[in-house]
Amino acid sequence: MGWRLIDTDIADPFYVTAADEAISQARKENKVENTLHFYRRNPAAVSVGRSRKIHDDINLDECSKNNVKIVRRITGGGTIYTDKQCLIYSLVFDGESEELKLSQEIFENVCKSIANTLEKFNINTVYKPPNDILLNGKKISGSAQIKKDNVVLIHGTLLIDTNLELMNTVLKKPKNTKVSTVRREIGYAPFMKDIKEGLKKEFEMYFDINIEKTTFSAYENNLIDKLLKERYLNDAWNFMR
Repeated sequence: MGWRLIDTDIADPFYVTAADEAISQARKENKVENTLHFYRRNPAAVSVGRSRKIHDDINLDECSKNNVKIVRRITGGGTIYTDKQCLIYSLVFDGESEELKLSQEIFENVCKSIANTLEKFNINTVYKPPNDILLNGKKISGSAQIKKDNVVLIHGTLLIDTNLELMNTVLKKPKNTKVSTVRREIGYAPFMKDIKEGLKKEFEMYFDINIEKTTFSAYENNLIDKLLKERYLNDAWNFMR
């Protein structure tokens, strides 16, 4: 089964969030193949789960002071801080295919892919079900998913050298005792390009697929523009709760 890879790398937080939704919509309409999407957010951003309440989770004044954007995603899960030293991956695929039906098994394979990639760099991690990766007992990766109609979107983070001090300033619930980064725990960090290449190979192995690098389709580019205008650039969406 053929997949495609889109590597947006460093991009605006609103743009990449819209892009994930656009990929999902395009896949739903069978306009594109199953997709692996890599990106990093710059400027930094707080990504808010669909049902989370802004004022419960975020210090708005600190976000404004530090130019940290606030964007609400379509998936559930908690509120997280992301920056250009945090690699984000998205997997968008047909959830009706037999080999991709079991959500817990998929989470496990995604997490094992991350753990195996890091092991190639002599970084030994532990998988904590359902969807976390721990390094020295601290979380460095987590993921969330949504299934709409026949399409599944799984996306998650890998904290390479994320600014934890700023994270704990803009988020109301301190995470410094539970969350860490690769560099903070072991004193060094692999290059992003090497981590992405490693993850691509691991995903290919675990899901028995071939992944070819490409770019967004014209349909997706148009939909990204539409979603930015109608949703992600608007406070009515991002601050809805």
